[in-house]
Amino acid sequence: MNFIREKPFYPFVLDHKPGYFLSWFLYRLFKLVRLDENMTGDLKRMHREGTVVYAIKYRGQLDYLLYHYRFRRGRLPYPKISFDMNMSLVLPLSQLMRVIKFHLAYFFKNGSLPSPYKTGFFRDAIRQGTSSLICLVDPKGFEKRFIHAEKDHLHFLIETQKTMERPIYIVPQLILYKKTPEKEHPNLLDIFFGFKDKPGFVRKIGLFFRHHRQAFIDFGRPLDLKAYMESQPESRPAEEITSEIRQLLIESIDGQKRVILGPIMKSRQQVKEKVLGDREITGTIEKMAAGNGKRLKQLRKEAGANFDEIAADYNVAYVQFFFMALTWFWKKIYQGIDANPQELAMVRDWARKGNVIYIPSHKSHIDYLVLNYIFVLNHVHMPRVAAGKNLAFWPMGHIFRKSGAFFIRRTFKGAPLYSQVFERYIKVLLEEGHPLEFFIEGGRSRSGKLILPKTGFLSILLKAKQDGYCKDLVFVPASISYDRILEEKSYLKELGGTEKKRESFKQMIKARRFLKRKYGKIYIRFGEPFSLNQYLDEKEVLEQESLKPLASQLIRSINKTTLVIPLSLTASAILTKHRRGFLLHELTATMEMLLGFLKTYEIPMANTFDQFEKTVEETLALLINRKIVSFLEDVDGAETFYYVDEEKKPELEYYKNSIIHCFIGHAFVAVSLLTGKEEIKTHESILTDYGFLRNLFKNEFIYNVDEEISTEVKKITVYFLEKLFITRANGNGGYTLTRLGFDQLPMWAALAKTFLESYWIAARSFIQQEKSSKKGDILKNMNYMGLRFHKLGLIDHMEAISRLSFKNAIRFINEDILKGGEESEEDTRQARKRLGQLSHRLYELSHYRA
Repeated sequence: MNFIREKPFYPFVLDHKPGYFLSWFLYRLFKLVRLDENMTGDLKRMHREGTVVYAIKYRGQLDYLLYHYRFRRGRLPYPKISFDMNMSLVLPLSQLMRVIKFHLAYFFKNGSLPSPYKTGFFRDAIRQGTSSLICLVDPKGFEKRFIHAEKDHLHFLIETQKTMERPIYIVPQLILYKKTPEKEHPNLLDIFFGFKDKPGFVRKIGLFFRHHRQAFIDFGRPLDLKAYMESQPESRPAEEITSEIRQLLIESIDGQKRVILGPIMKSRQQVKEKVLGDREITGTIEKMAAGNGKRLKQLRKEAGANFDEIAADYNVAYVQFFFMALTWFWKKIYQGIDANPQELAMVRDWARKGNVIYIPSHKSHIDYLVLNYIFVLNHVHMPRVAAGKNLAFWPMGHIFRKSGAFFIRRTFKGAPLYSQVFERYIKVLLEEGHPLEFFIEGGRSRSGKLILPKTGFLSILLKAKQDGYCKDLVFVPASISYDRILEEKSYLKELGGTEKKRESFKQMIKARRFLKRKYGKIYIRFGEPFSLNQYLDEKEVLEQESLKPLASQLIRSINKTTLVIPLSLTASAILTKHRRGFLLHELTATMEMLLGFLKTYEIPMANTFDQFEKTVEETLALLINRKIVSFLEDVDGAETFYYVDEEKKPELEYYKNSIIHCFIGHAFVAVSLLTGKEEIKTHESILTDYGFLRNLFKNEFIYNVDEEISTEVKKITVYFLEKLFITRANGNGGYTLTRLGFDQLPMWAALAKTFLESYWIAARSFIQQEKSSKKGDILKNMNYMGLRFHKLGLIDHMEAISRLSFKNAIRFINEDILKGGEESEEDTRQARKRLGQLSHRLYELSHYRA
């Protein structure tokens, strides 16, 4: 900034390199302060294109020093000028003497102290691209403007922008030393030492030295002043524009603070009184009491007990302790948490636009722990989490409640008062501006793939929005994937028919064995957030009719953002192509083909696939170490043969299912192409088979309902044509399998074969029960029949013996096949006929040419 040597000297310019001691002290003091790294690229770009002006809400010399030296150390555009902020105490003596000399000379010559506005100092600095800092709410500055008619910082920037070609970028920013939520009522500390929003000098010094290791600099959305001015009519007064810009910047800073700290906290008692004092609840209680005073008292106690059962009791001390405990826990059993910084920045940006509703996938109890850990780590306020009442056991229930969890029963049936209290509690949370988190699948997925959405909690949110408790809902879908699931063994037992064990303190103590193992990495990905208002406008759906389409959209968004990880792809390759065994180069070739498919459809994948061969070898070594894959070494050691025992294949099935949604459409078409004896498969028959399979597995898979079936089938057949698996038959528009197709398509069909075999077992079990006079447990019968069929070689996949698949098959058969079967003898006969036809068709489809 050479102009300072030629221009007047002012005490609010820090353009010198600090001396050794000051440099060592200040850089050491501020180096631990973190900032939003996602903004660094934008700040450098804006500095190249124009002039960066940082805007803070309140005046503060310590803040200015921090921004100056922290940004300078990070090689970012750092503020060299602080508008009207006297920094004489930290200026070098030589610089201070020049300032004094200039001010005295100016005073004796002009009879007044120099104004940086009148001398053109500020104007020249901004024109030359010098980064600077202004404060938006300043009592001293207001007094100068209001009484002495001096320049307003923003007004000055607007006037300067009119004379410049390059834009001025105003970047709102704040620094938070402590992430404790602000309370509604101040205490004595606030009164004497300043509020947390604007701490006094003593409190700010104390906060800095106590919490500077956790201090965080955050940025609001930059304002391009040139573009903003061009959007305004020329006749609009500058004072009006100045006032509007000031308000926009202040709202941006306040909004960003709410993203990190959350809304202003009310005590639990305040929330309780607000919920239980609701007119609808008091009216329901009085109606149920029917004038009986004793009954009225009982119902009021019941409503209070319901609130205590449900409500969170957030305490930041518990969150901080939990955060430290989890930091140790992750290091103990995981190799890292893979979260995308750009996606987190996107989430933080959307969090300013409305009430945020996080909707993650649910595969493990670790889900809500790791997701909220990532939020705290990345300076996003923790949401209030909807947890199942099964997690309210001591002591974890108390810790979860203090960390922001509220508890929900599995069903509201027979509890109308509980239902009303719960709904009103959710409305209060939304009204106060709390972000929420719930699992739209209801429970954890035992199969690896997403469960069809449950709409109960979503309907409560939509009703709250309709009733005016919030202006908009911002939905943030998230996917959480694991190299290895902690509950892996218990899931396999449950799929085999063992009853789920209830969560308890005893179970938690037994879980110590997990600390002796390593479980790989956790992968978190966020889908594109969207607002409910925007969704309704784009889809042209009425709010009251949006529940099911919205639930479907959310669950598809989670699938869309689910990351393909090495173990999932390896499991898919082994179970579909190499069930009897493989050599390393054979597995690599199959995985490479699947990887090519994923790239074609731009499906998100883990970064480890960049080193493909190394990743395959490491994943195989992991499976050998876990004793899932075994091997035989050749006598001369030339090559090693790998294989998976039958009883180990269900362990791989879980990870295969986590990405099956990527392939299932192609699997359906492959099954159709391989089924039947005819050489030419017509397009119409493929469409028929595809439609049948989609309907058959409507309780299993989540489909893209926005696209016609014919369009989907056309895209899939085009892909198979491009890969030379099929060729077009002359004349009738059908398809003929190529030699390559006979070799490769069974791999695609095998992705669906497990489910086809499960449903065939279910159909056969229904037929057997119809013939038998004894009506036993249908699920146990299916389990027995499946094991028998596997031993006889009638089914190939041990994974087909799955309690979840059997339950979904039972639901399909009861709703679509046996419907109305008991109304008359003719209906019963027709239902049995449909059941026989279903069994026959399932047998054909599951015993395709391979």
